[in-house]
This record gives sequence, C-alpha cells and structure tokens, in this order.
Amino acid sequence: MAAVRTKVGTLAKPIDPTLEQAPRIGWRAYLPTLAVAPLIAALDQLSKVVIADLLDERPGQALWVIEPLLRLRLVHNDGIVFGIFSGALSSWVTILFVLAALAAVIAIFLRYLRQPTLLARIVLGCIIGGAAGNLIDRFRLGHVVDFVDLGWWPVFNLADSAINVSMVVLVVLVMFGKLERDPQALPPTA
Repeated sequence: MAAVRTKVGTLAKPIDPTLEQAPRIGWRAYLPTLAVAPLIAALDQLSKVVIADLLDERPGQALWVIEPLLRLRLVHNDGIVFGIFSGALSSWVTILFVLAALAAVIAIFLRYLRQPTLLARIVLGCIIGGAAGNLIDRFRLGHVVDFVDLGWWPVFNLADSAINVSMVVLVVLVMFGKLERDPQALPPTA
C-alpha cells in the first residue's frame, strides 16, 4: 500500500497529479463572485433603510410579520456575530477583526483552490457581500443594524443570512468533495 504524499504548507490533502497540473482559473471566472458580492451588499443596505424607516414610526415596538414566529425589531449591534462582545470592543477593533476574517476566507479560496466550482465562486461572493454590507454599517454608523427577530435566536440581518447560509453551503461542498471541478472533466492543457 503506497503512502499518501502531501504537499508541505497546504491543507494536508493528498496530492492529485491531475489537479496539480490543472491551470488556475482566470480572473474572468470570478465574474459571478464580483457580481454577487455588490448585489448582496446593496440588498442588505436597502433592507436596512426600509426597515429603519418602517420601525422609526414605532419606537421601541416590534412589528409582527408572522406572529409568533417572526417579527421586525430594530437592534444596533456593536459586537461581532450574534452580538458577541457587544460593548466590549471598540468599533475599530471590530472592523479589523472582520477584515482579517474576510481576508483569510479570500486567501484560502485563492491559495488552495485551482478550479473552484461555479457554486463555490457564488458562495464566496455571498460571503464578501455580506461582510461588505455589515462593514458599511460599521464605517457609517459605528454599529450593525439588525432587524430579523425570531424570538429564539439573536436578531440578524440579510448580510448575516448571506454569510451564514454560504458557510453552511461551503461546509457541504467540502464534505461532498464538490468545492472544485473534477480534474478529469477539465480540458487537456498543452
């Protein structure tokens, strides 16, 4: 039985000679990522403006959408995800933390994936767009605007949804080995 070789400095996955020889996709292949990211950020910002206007008419009250499952409630989150460290970190520390996490996700994609699937590239766009939507709030307001209240979960927004759903999809893609295109299906290189 042959030993499995791994390349030093990678995610310790076995070297696949076909994938190692596969060319990296060009920047044009990331056009779906570049289209989805600003779309998610814009939808997030639009939803926050609409909800803030709607709830300003009812200060301190919640607006039930589907009673008792879903209500809209304006919350200013100065912490990180789900309000963790709320009030404990300065706005700039939080911004730096978010930027570092986003840079790590992008770096992992660009460094370790030679042939990411279309779905993987769209997922990356959703993560970037969601992070951008919340970063816009932090730069503009010093906090993130959250408004979706399920009652049993921390209040969240569209950007949070895009990030969290994308991370779940990313985990599923990794579990089923569908993060990259099949090396045998790639066109031969000259």
